[in-house]
Amino acid sequence: MLLLLAPILVKAPLLIGALIADPALLYAGLHSHLHAGPLTGYPPYPTIDPNIAFTSHALGRRAALNLFDGQSLWWNHFEGVGVPLAGEVQSAALFPLTWLLILRDGQSYMHIALQVIAGWSTWALLRRIGCTPLAATAAALVFEFNGTFAWLANAVVNPIPFLPLTLLGIEVLWDRVATRRKGGAAWLIIGLAASLYAGFPEVAYLDGLLVLVWALVRAASLPRDLRLAFWVRICVGGLAALALAAPALVPFFDFLPLANTGGHGDGFASAHLSPSYALALLSPYAFGSIFQQAPFADFWGSVGGYAGYVLMALALCGIRGPTHRGLSLALALWTAVCLALTYGMPGVSVLLHIVPGLKLAAFYRYLPPSWEFSMCTLAAFALTDLATAPSARRLRVMTVLVGLACALGAWTMAHAGLHPVGRIPHIAWIVTAAFAAALFAITWQWRPVASRTRVLAGLLAFETVLYFLIPVLSYPSRGTIELGGVHYLQQNLGFQRFATLGPVQPNYGSYFGIASVNHNDLPIPKAWTNYVAAHLDGNAPPILFTGVSRDDPGGPSAADSLVASLEAYRRIGTRYVLAPKDFEGTPGSAGFMQRTRDPDTKLAQVFADDRMRIFEITDPAPYFSAAGCTLSIKDRDTLDARCDKPSTLVRLELAMKGWSARVNGESRRIETTGEIFQSVALPQGESTVRFVFTPPFINWAWLAFTLGLLVLAGDLLRGRSRSAGNRAASGEGATRGMR
Repeated sequence: MLLLLAPILVKAPLLIGALIADPALLYAGLHSHLHAGPLTGYPPYPTIDPNIAFTSHALGRRAALNLFDGQSLWWNHFEGVGVPLAGEVQSAALFPLTWLLILRDGQSYMHIALQVIAGWSTWALLRRIGCTPLAATAAALVFEFNGTFAWLANAVVNPIPFLPLTLLGIEVLWDRVATRRKGGAAWLIIGLAASLYAGFPEVAYLDGLLVLVWALVRAASLPRDLRLAFWVRICVGGLAALALAAPALVPFFDFLPLANTGGHGDGFASAHLSPSYALALLSPYAFGSIFQQAPFADFWGSVGGYAGYVLMALALCGIRGPTHRGLSLALALWTAVCLALTYGMPGVSVLLHIVPGLKLAAFYRYLPPSWEFSMCTLAAFALTDLATAPSARRLRVMTVLVGLACALGAWTMAHAGLHPVGRIPHIAWIVTAAFAAALFAITWQWRPVASRTRVLAGLLAFETVLYFLIPVLSYPSRGTIELGGVHYLQQNLGFQRFATLGPVQPNYGSYFGIASVNHNDLPIPKAWTNYVAAHLDGNAPPILFTGVSRDDPGGPSAADSLVASLEAYRRIGTRYVLAPKDFEGTPGSAGFMQRTRDPDTKLAQVFADDRMRIFEITDPAPYFSAAGCTLSIKDRDTLDARCDKPSTLVRLELAMKGWSARVNGESRRIETTGEIFQSVALPQGESTVRFVFTPPFINWAWLAFTLGLLVLAGDLLRGRSRSAGNRAASGEGATRGMR
């Protein structure tokens, strides 16, 4: 009950409306009358990654709307000139919790659900391997308020709860094999499959490496004659999970060869956080609140989580205790290697070239959930040991070591010339010192074992929740999302598109159901990014065609590029250009406004409110066109045509493998026209045309899903046998796990 209520209570200001959780208020470019919450802003911000808005919120809601409106989850018409929706993965289109975004404040409900699942799964796992109820509850509470949940809120956090759930599956399977019973792979299958549906493959993969390490250690604790059976069941469960996740994986891998993936190559092989920022591992706000101080922007743009003084001390204490010695050493080694990679310690970079796929991900940002979990587990081991230990000598030593680590971190920070200013860093240092003093007092002064353990667990929980509250209190208290311009576009845009120079930032066109040529996404179709660079805006970063972002700040502005490429925008069906209300005076605005006063330009202002100005481009290319034909358009995928003679239908939608067309029920080949768009031959007379996007090989994915479901159902049925004996055997398994 505590693990259920705690996230609700901590986030109560967001749930009751005292603070506003809607990320559109901060990131959509539509806000007015914005008032900060208890922590002044902005900055600081409530999250380190604005993709809480651009991908998770905007594209996640588009997926939810498509689902409940009976539309396809495979394609998004409202971004660029059309992009895959499920294949883009960050939308987590097939992840059931994403569908909560259909509700007002649905993202808050989604994040609370993720926290609760993380807490319950961690508690169940730790209790199963023999931790005391107090230790399991405290560690589970810490993990459901971990540093990644606190600082990141985009799709990165979606797979986090399924790490402990998968490990719970490993333990159940270990117990079944140890007692020579059938079944036991269900939680393993569900945990792995859910992490793949969750929408962030990098975190799922990195967590999977820890799952492998855990399985190796647990296999070693089995009798030799049972190890093969253990690995066979794990492999069968893993294959079943992959099969269950096939409808999410196949669209992604279909899309990947055709996508621009930004820096996901060898670009991360030499990347890491500077060791001068290591103090934030123990004192998370030592450099101020999120993006509060410009000199530390690189840190906030790369970090992925934190630990805390008390958690670090207890985790170190749990390494050499009697509880699960092999497992505790493995978790300690995992944590040490992860932190060494994160901070670029000499010698460990060789792992980036040995472990497949590691250098393809921003590991320094996405490894924290796994080492945070490892530290929570080690802390649970320490609390379990301290409940019966006559002395706290080991904890005293670790408390001193963490204090020395803090001092070393502060010296490294000062040596690098980093000097945080303001009240937040100073308060953070005082709070860290207070936690250190409290820990010293508990370990040196408190004698009763039971009281000491309870106070340590309470101190650990208090530290975690306190740090988690800082981003929560950074949400705005009041503000208005100005929707006048959005409503104008919804009423007048039709099947055309708009371009932005600020308002309605991508991908909020998808959120509101109005087609935007702009995008802020990864992966994104390579054909489209190449087209943008060649014809629309050569100075826009390929994955950040936002109307604001610049590759070269000294190069042409977005407004300059738009004016120079106005005819190209017209050819792709752009009808409106959105600019901020106070647009004049910004880079490129003079040339843009001069063009609006030129009668030959056909660019005129048609709308203005407190947030934006809308300019209309006359005579944009129609979404559907066919010479000599009368077209009756039903939606973006369906139309009726009446042609005086055979003609060619041109559709301004991205031509991509997976699209098919049927004319009067007969399949017709889709050709590419205008470099990236679609065309289909039309016969003379009347015809009905229907376009459908289906990821290639998706039928095989549904077959695999069915087989995975059958394996899961079979495992559950086998697990029900001899249920009366299972409880006693599970108790025996847990006892073995303590040895």
